[in-house]
Amino acid sequence: MFETKNDLTLLLTACIAPEQFANRVQRNDPSIRLQDYKQALKKWLHHPDSRITHIVFAENSGHDLSELEIIIKEENKYKRHSTIYQTKATEVPAGLHYGYSELELIDEIIAKNLIPTNTFIKATGRTYFPNISLLLNKCVANYLFIADSRKVNLFGYNRNYLLSNLFVSNLTFYKTWIFEKRLAMKAHTLSHFEQLLQFVTSNLPVAEKNKCLLRFPINVDPVGFGAHWNSNYQSPKKKIAALLRAISRKILPHWYI
Repeated sequence: MFETKNDLTLLLTACIAPEQFANRVQRNDPSIRLQDYKQALKKWLHHPDSRITHIVFAENSGHDLSELEIIIKEENKYKRHSTIYQTKATEVPAGLHYGYSELELIDEIIAKNLIPTNTFIKATGRTYFPNISLLLNKCVANYLFIADSRKVNLFGYNRNYLLSNLFVSNLTFYKTWIFEKRLAMKAHTLSHFEQLLQFVTSNLPVAEKNKCLLRFPINVDPVGFGAHWNSNYQSPKKKIAALLRAISRKILPHWYI
């Protein structure tokens, strides 16, 4: 498929049957997780944004992917170039979170040159983000890396990180600044994927930092379930939190909830 300047690859990361960290997440049943991936993949395949010309579905537990292969074959409405890639995650070093395996998976995808476009969208494969095109319209042409922050410093409670469930990155930027940086996480006392993203972007040269957008200008809320607490992103509680977050983007520019 011919690539234009505006072409994007959608990278969907997946772990259908978690092993090492199965007891760390409430949504850990492989059959349930597989259904999550199937539903999200269908939604992504029907997403109309013509800039998404390639989809890479990458899985790292070794689970059977035949049902996902059928979905891509039967529901690839926009005839996107689609790749299914599977590997087996290595054991996560002691003291690190399961996001390490996701970083390892992304690194492997990049090392094998499976992202053919200059820019890619990375999304957790169990979730779908209906507003992704609105985000792209607002900022994809102006930045090399786009992610959303959580930053609260209140009454001694400090929380500062970048979300890893959805971000947009120039491929060269990722190769230069994030690729294989997971190997130094313990040395920098970082345990989570989200902390690594915050660490990397905080320590960029000024010229590179100015090319990063580290707070979405709009809400880009997921549809699906959070694995850690088995929480429905469309629940009333989550919708209230999303509303407060949308308000904070307008009136509290330095307080990211």
